[in-house]
Amino acid sequence: MDRSKELAVIIMAGGMGRRFGGPWKPFIELCGSRVVERIARLAKAFGRLYIAITPATRIYAGELCREYRCMETRGAGYPEDLLEALRIAGIPALILPSDMPFINSRRIMDFIEKALASGYPVATMRSCRGRACEPLGVSLIIEPRGSWVNIDYQYDTDLMDIDTREDLEEARRICGSMVEG
Repeated sequence: MDRSKELAVIIMAGGMGRRFGGPWKPFIELCGSRVVERIARLAKAFGRLYIAITPATRIYAGELCREYRCMETRGAGYPEDLLEALRIAGIPALILPSDMPFINSRRIMDFIEKALASGYPVATMRSCRGRACEPLGVSLIIEPRGSWVNIDYQYDTDLMDIDTREDLEEARRICGSMVEG
């Protein structure tokens, strides 16, 4: 990676949230702040921060966009919106989802280091439970073409993503246990 180029950090916050029940998913309150704000606060330390919203999420993002740099993509679907966001923000880029409330700086830094050491132009983070691994929406893109590598982590609380109402209830239980001790 050309170290003279600042890393663009793009939080994807424009999905329809179909499994969750609506596009407001990134904007739900959890542990005292909205999920996307929790991610934005830590993500801004990694580079030039952008929050990608769509027409479906614009109504929920107003206050957020006064504090952070938002870009509106068309809302044509994740792959299309990601490409549009990359055209606006530039490369190299760190892509983060807006539904991982407990991700932390250590995990992101470890991922970036492993991604750079891999030598691949694209790296994606996966969370594994046993042998079953699933992508989380965290990627480092150095070049937008060529092959990619998956960087696998065993599931831990910081890798939790909120896809359903049940996931949200589990996240609320985690918040409660964090407060208690």
